[in-house]
Amino acid sequence: MPSQSKTLTRQQAAKAPRMRAASLTNFNASERTARLSFASETPVRDYWYGKEILRVSDSSMNTERFIAGVMPILFNHDRDKVIARVDNIWTECSKAYADITFDDDELSERILKKVESGSLRGVSVMYNIQNYSIIERDETSADGIEGPALIADKWEVLEISIVSVPADAAVGVGRSRLYSPDVFRDMGDGAGAEEAEETEVEKPNPDGGERSAELQEEKNNYEGEEKEMTPEERAALAAEARTAENQRQSNIRALCRELKIEEKDMEAMLKDEDCTMEKANERALAILKERMKPTAPPKVTVTQDEADKKRTAIVDGLFLRHGGILEKPADGADEFRNCRFADVARMTLQDAGETGIGRMTDRELFARALTTTSALSAIADNLAHKSLSSGYNEVATTYGAWTQTGSNTDFKIAKRYRIYDAMAPVKIPEGGEFSYSELLDESVGVQLATYGDATNFTREMMINDDLDVLVKIPKLLRTSMERYKNHLAYKALIDANNYSSAKGNLGTAAALSVKSLGEAKKLMRKQKLGNNTVLNIVPKYLIIPAALETVAEQLLTSTADPEGKNSGVSNPANRTRSNLELIVDATLDELSGETAYYLVATKGMVDTIEVCYLNGNAAPIIETGTDFNNLGINFRMYHDFAINVLDTRGLVKNAGK
Repeated sequence: MPSQSKTLTRQQAAKAPRMRAASLTNFNASERTARLSFASETPVRDYWYGKEILRVSDSSMNTERFIAGVMPILFNHDRDKVIARVDNIWTECSKAYADITFDDDELSERILKKVESGSLRGVSVMYNIQNYSIIERDETSADGIEGPALIADKWEVLEISIVSVPADAAVGVGRSRLYSPDVFRDMGDGAGAEEAEETEVEKPNPDGGERSAELQEEKNNYEGEEKEMTPEERAALAAEARTAENQRQSNIRALCRELKIEEKDMEAMLKDEDCTMEKANERALAILKERMKPTAPPKVTVTQDEADKKRTAIVDGLFLRHGGILEKPADGADEFRNCRFADVARMTLQDAGETGIGRMTDRELFARALTTTSALSAIADNLAHKSLSSGYNEVATTYGAWTQTGSNTDFKIAKRYRIYDAMAPVKIPEGGEFSYSELLDESVGVQLATYGDATNFTREMMINDDLDVLVKIPKLLRTSMERYKNHLAYKALIDANNYSSAKGNLGTAAALSVKSLGEAKKLMRKQKLGNNTVLNIVPKYLIIPAALETVAEQLLTSTADPEGKNSGVSNPANRTRSNLELIVDATLDELSGETAYYLVATKGMVDTIEVCYLNGNAAPIIETGTDFNNLGINFRMYHDFAINVLDTRGLVKNAGK
């Protein structure tokens, strides 16, 4: 390093530009768009502070550059190679996202093609910590973060790059320091390596002991005197760091290729920022010694397929243990039926290669499992989804049998056009011209709404092995949602505005009988299009309250008229002759009393009542996310739907007696 370079302190290291790897998802080549997930609150190892944690929320992530229109998408962090723009940037569930659109110049087109082919998928983001908190060793923050740790309370997104060599090639979001420890050690005041080493006044003690009094005093003297680096100094620092890191990776790759070191071992060295060439040589030598052992057993690795099978077996075992019913449980599910959730957390940590698990308390165990691996959260998510599905199968609702199903693509008001009262056809003489009738715009507006609920699976519940939140609560949420839709559908059916003598669909109030049912069927068939055209609508569903179930069953199944004076009088309401389908729902007893009954037309013949969903999704959506502040797992279920009366000509009511 040149003699004029600065000594880098802990405080300067905290505010130096950093990089993280990001994941590119939802790539659409035709639209030239992609979505990036580039930040989360997962702790990562930090050279100076033990671990680094980003607060990811709208208040902690500074997006002023995006708002000002100066946050570009670059290629390989080169300021002169702008390839896309950022359309939107936001935080959701403690993660940060960005939507981008590629430019249409030659360079951008070339990068887009490489992304489309899969040969270029690396993404990294440069960011700058503006406000931070330091948790020292043996200290704990108010929200339970144990030191040593650096917490970025406020940070700024500088730019995002499509890169040929990402900072971290792991799947998903993972942060990595822009600089390696070697770069920091070289930033002395022109002194030699040994003297530069002495300037590392803030390096953590790897043995866990106290810092020397001299180093602590130097730190205390520095407090309050820190000066912000200039943009030029930051840029120079970043360029030097990239050069050093690229050289380190190039040297390690050359070494591994020469010695034929396996790809996974080479990648492990590349990702380890503390792996200098000296350490890489030591690792390579150890790998060669292991390889040359004549009796060395083959290394057994758990494939992804095996991991998925194990996870499925764990989910089914826990589901069965807590009263769930499965027609065909996954292989091995019985092995996990007696497991506590703490046992599951321990297994996920063991599979992830964590050490020292046997000495952990349950509280420490769940804290580690929720912050170092996503496996435990995935198991909880799968368990909740399985319970959610069972809730739909077991709920007793009837609205789906007689209502129509619709779909909207968004939350705007959509029109449903009804059969309008058009004029009668007109005879056209030979050589005559068509006459044009005015089309009447009869339509109903349909607008979706969102309904939902949420709960939390806290660490205390995990420790207490209280899995009701995962097994029973999602099921109850789903059944509650289905019952609510059932209630709204019947509320729409009984609406008094649907029926009147003027509409011709309100029968003479009478008890359910052959006569009153015959009148109701006649009213529906005689519904008209305009003043003259009879629609001849066929009734299909006889919908009654629970109080009329026995009477209706007798009426529809008896071959003789139940009210006839002798058995020789046939029953025209018999189901085999009338083709009526009986639907009984006790919701009607509460909403419209125990005597009123309704006829609904055959689906497709005429519009009646529609249950409309967003993009046709008839099932509620359940989402999970790790709650970093409370070390728990959040669950929320929501459903986007609307229930509307489209046309009343396929509905008939009799208030009964």
